[in-house]
Amino acid sequence: MDQRRRSIVGAYVNGGLWGVASGLVSTTLVIFLAKEYGATGLAISWLLAAPSLAGLLRLLTPFWLEQVGSRRKFCIRMFLASALVLLVLPIVSAPQVLSSSSLSVTVLVAMWAGYHVLEYMGAVALWSWFGDLVPRVVRGRFIGRRQAWTNAGKVTGTVAAAVGTYLWANHCEAIERPNWAWISYATCGLGGAAMIVLSTWPLVGMTDLPLHPSGQPRASLRSQLLSPLTDQKFCRLLWFGLWFSFSNGLMQSARWMFQVSVLQMTFVEKKVLDAGSRGVQSLLMPSVGDWVDRRGNVSVLAFSQGIIALAPLFFLIATPETRWWIVGAYVCWLAYAGENVAQPNLMLGLSPPDQTAAYASAWFAWTQLAYSLSVLLGGVLFDWMAKHFAPISIGSLRVDHFAVLFLASWLLKSIGVFWAARIHE
Repeated sequence: MDQRRRSIVGAYVNGGLWGVASGLVSTTLVIFLAKEYGATGLAISWLLAAPSLAGLLRLLTPFWLEQVGSRRKFCIRMFLASALVLLVLPIVSAPQVLSSSSLSVTVLVAMWAGYHVLEYMGAVALWSWFGDLVPRVVRGRFIGRRQAWTNAGKVTGTVAAAVGTYLWANHCEAIERPNWAWISYATCGLGGAAMIVLSTWPLVGMTDLPLHPSGQPRASLRSQLLSPLTDQKFCRLLWFGLWFSFSNGLMQSARWMFQVSVLQMTFVEKKVLDAGSRGVQSLLMPSVGDWVDRRGNVSVLAFSQGIIALAPLFFLIATPETRWWIVGAYVCWLAYAGENVAQPNLMLGLSPPDQTAAYASAWFAWTQLAYSLSVLLGGVLFDWMAKHFAPISIGSLRVDHFAVLFLASWLLKSIGVFWAARIHE
């Protein structure tokens, strides 16, 4: 096996191990942990948004990467540092460690953001590394397979977290210690930290390519920050990414609160559905990668967006008596397999040589900022509508604040098809 092939296999293994960590330490788990401390809808919005707001720091990744001089060293250092923060997070946010539950939630939000910032910076360097490592003609295939490995890892971690927390919750109920439920969430966090450390091992054997393969001198920090924003082709992709992120984030609080408060879904039920969806996506992604290499990314992106847009309609018709309708949304979300292959492939494909880190940092930073701001706006909007919106009866149909928000979500996501179709490869 030649060195490039070994590096590609190492990238797959890294994705799988990182996926296990992500499944163990998901946003779902942290939200359930926060709810143990009495977190409100706005607090949950901050949990969802804080990592993306702090993630603007990744715009400086190209500068810091130059100081280190090696993408391999930079990635390993960032991922190990993120594991350390994750290791400490459940300890300092445990009940009675701090003076109040509100302070525990605040610390949880801050450390959750810090963990993600370090991980984000490592991910920018990693995607830049992949852009130079894998030839363009087979990059879709590579991304599809690595994303499949990552999703398979997430399914494994998700199932482990669901089973572990379920068994522990039953144990706590049996011994009449319901206030110990947080321990299982914290244990998942510790396991996730260990898996992140393990995921750095395959990176050690990967080829550490030069930061500037063409031999050109590095651009100034100002140029690296502005170049992606003045590149017309890349900006078309970026506009789609901004709309995609905004429409996804705006309804996060409503979706979470609807599943937990209205449908009364348990953590285990939510994780099982997540695992099933990700598992099927893992099976689809390799074929999607082959398809985009042969036929292009834009058609896959537009089609996937149209299917995803239908998901809010299943939330609209689901009730506590007919909770099974929610499965329809998870079926629509299988189309994220197309998004998760085509988006990064377009990002790398539209990035000039020697500037993949700058373009990757811009893509992830600005799209995640749009997501975080829309999550916060959605949290404020949800809390306001829950308090002030009076349900409307149209015949036998009752339109409450959830219904209005889910209809708006369907419309916003549908408009995303237009933005996807405008991208030029």
